[in-house]
Parts: sequence; structure tokens; C-alpha cells
Amino acid sequence: MAEKPADHAIQSIERALVILETLSRFPQGIGVTELGQLVGLHKSTAHRLLSTLRAYGYVEQYKDSERYRLGNKILSLGLEVLANLDFRKEALPFMRELVEISRETVQLAVLDSHQVLVVERDQSPETITVNLGLRADAHCTAEGKVLLAYLPVKEVTRILDEGRMRQYTVNTVTDVNNMLAQLEKIRNQGYAINAEELAEGLRAVAAPVFDHTGRVIAALSISGPTSRLTLERLGRLVTVLKEACSSVSTRLGYRPSTAKALAGRK
Repeated sequence: MAEKPADHAIQSIERALVILETLSRFPQGIGVTELGQLVGLHKSTAHRLLSTLRAYGYVEQYKDSERYRLGNKILSLGLEVLANLDFRKEALPFMRELVEISRETVQLAVLDSHQVLVVERDQSPETITVNLGLRADAHCTAEGKVLLAYLPVKEVTRILDEGRMRQYTVNTVTDVNNMLAQLEKIRNQGYAINAEELAEGLRAVAAPVFDHTGRVIAALSISGPTSRLTLERLGRLVTVLKEACSSVSTRLGYRPSTAKALAGRK
């Protein structure tokens, strides 16, 4: 029985996808003969498929060489997918897990002018909780300090000046130079602590969430009353919080080596 055109088309698509998956394992490229052997195709068939993929930008051929590798179209498609990911949706499962572990309130926040804006929250199951608003000044919150720590100094200074660094408790840092020194430490250790700087009786710890370009797009935090969230306990929660942030960042396409490469092109 003759093969139906539709079946033939599906087979060609399957073969093309197998070729793309195989090429992903050879960043330095691979020859047509070797590729055909790996995917179980005759050299002429592999060459025909490669030519089509090359015409659409999914495959490229080294100059003066018979070696092929993935083309830039693959990268652009991947970046479009990553750009369209809803980071809040990606973070929610890990936020729920953090609530189960800590039994405290977990928040996901972004920077909005000189304030942090809470975009997702999973409330503590405990009867005694803290009353958290959706907005707060960045300089006196764990989330805000994390988000500021990864910005250029000039931008941080502008944001702090705009917010006027109001004092909320005796622990609130209101000096720009002191804050800059604290932000450098936060950047080096990968997390920030709010030790009753926004309100007495409230502590929090936050860590950054990175996107596929290496940019910090949000901060994930654990907040609770000082009666439960002691400094010693905060120290223990840092590890699980950073692991959760790392998992969310990975879901968003973050890879340290890739982020450095993209940053070098700017």
C-alpha cells in the first residue's frame, strides 16, 4: 500500500525533530554522515532535511565545512517562550512548599518605583500572623533590599532619594551609604533579612528570583512574628528559601553561564 501524503508529512516532521534534538548535543557541529548514522537515516535523506531546516534558520552550516549545528532561530523561539512565562504561576508551587516547611507567610514581590509590590502571597496557617500590606518602602523590607541589591548603584541612589528613606522603627536604616554597604553584603550572600525595620515584632528573609537573562525580576520571602521567626530560625530557613528561588529561576530559564554570556553582549 502506498504511503499517504499525511503520513509522509508526519514522518518528515518526526525526523526533523529528531535531527534538532541530536544537534543540540553537538554545539561544535556534526557532519551529515555521522548525523545520519546517529538518527538512522540515509545520508541523502538527512541532507535534504538539514537543507530545509537551514532554509528556515533552525540549522546553520559552518563556513567551508560540512558540519551542521543548531541555528539562531531555535534560540529566538526559546527566548520568546521564556519571555512569555508567568513567573507568578511558576513560583506558586514552591511558595506553597515553603509555607508547609516554615508555617509562615510567603510572598512574591517586585520593585515598583521606590516600593515593593506584593504580586502573590500564601498566608501562614498559624492563628497568630502579621498584618502585611501589598506595598511597602523598599529600603526597610527584605524583598526590597534584595531587589535593590542587584541594581546599579546610581539607580539605587535615585530610588532611595525618591523614597526619602523614612524611619519606621529604631532599626530602620535611613542613611544611603549604610544602605549601599548593606546591599553589597546582600548581593554577596544571596539573601536579605528584615530585622524589625518596617514594623516592630516583624521579621522576614528574602532571596532573588532570576529570569533567563540573569536579571532579578522578583524576590521571594518568608515573613512572621519575631516570637516564632527568631534570628536562629531565619538562618535555618535561608537554605530552603534559596533552594526555592533557584528552582523558580531555573523554571524561568536561568542558567548562570548563559546569563553571563548574555550580559557580556550588552
